[in-house]
Amino acid sequence: MPILEVKELKTIFEIEGGTVHAVDGVSFSVEAGQTLGIVGESGCGKSVSAMSIMRLVPDPPGRIVSGEILWKGKDILQLPDEAMPEMRGREIAMIFQDPMTSLNPIFTVEKQLEEVLSKRFGLTGAAAREKSVEMLDMVGIADASTRVSSYPHELSGGMKQRIMIAMALMCEPELLIADEPTTALDVTVQAQILHLIKSLQTRVGAAVILITHDMSVVSETCDRVAVMYAGRVIETCDVFELFEKNRHPYTHGLLASIPRKGLTKDTPLSTIEGVVPSLIHPPDGCRFADRCWKAQDRCHSESPELREVSPGHLAACHFPVEEGE
Repeated sequence: MPILEVKELKTIFEIEGGTVHAVDGVSFSVEAGQTLGIVGESGCGKSVSAMSIMRLVPDPPGRIVSGEILWKGKDILQLPDEAMPEMRGREIAMIFQDPMTSLNPIFTVEKQLEEVLSKRFGLTGAAAREKSVEMLDMVGIADASTRVSSYPHELSGGMKQRIMIAMALMCEPELLIADEPTTALDVTVQAQILHLIKSLQTRVGAAVILITHDMSVVSETCDRVAVMYAGRVIETCDVFELFEKNRHPYTHGLLASIPRKGLTKDTPLSTIEGVVPSLIHPPDGCRFADRCWKAQDRCHSESPELREVSPGHLAACHFPVEEGE
């Protein structure tokens, strides 16, 4: 049984120009101990999906209008507001996208970690400091007993990200949502952060939702993948099938655009022509149709449902990519 099931989730934002359908009928699930990657270009709805799960969508201008978010069979959207703080951190934790702005600049690391420990475990003073140092040491911060007294501006981006991970894992949640955890970090630190998340996942047995636009990160860390485009999930499958037997033309184009060995001026890097459609006035048919090399008349008038194209492999496409295309 999946530990988390998202069914037909719709989240909108009311802005001056109209209603933005940021998440429009998104469905996916994740099992205990599994890592689900959610990928797609910027603005496709990945982060809004995560914020919806945590019920942290700012209202106004945002609002979850329909769908279900089933946590162990219980719909999170039906819980009273006062129940959510208890769930956040203890059962579902999130590493936010930008470590540079996620930490409060006027408080030391110790003070910010102590706030979590005080609310969750009633620890203060020397006991809280000891636990904070232990957590920083666990996430690989050297000289943790000294660094715990630092302010955020005194730390590197990699250190701040490690502190955010420590804060998220302090309560040993059953589900960890990592939103672009390696953004703005150099390649060496990226590898360290991903290894850290994977090793800590093994240690506590947590499920992980990894939100990223980096396909190399997906290939190294994920078990299953959900590909998003223009507010919708358009393909979901095992990570190996995604790279070897992807069926949606968008996924096919996305993978073809990755730099790889052997590119020359005669065989340049592939691109996906066109632009993402407006999420204020989305098209009636397939949202990828205007950019798709397989599009036919039906694609412009009829929106495809996410359906099974092979065992365990779902794609929202009227004319899925066949082997050899």
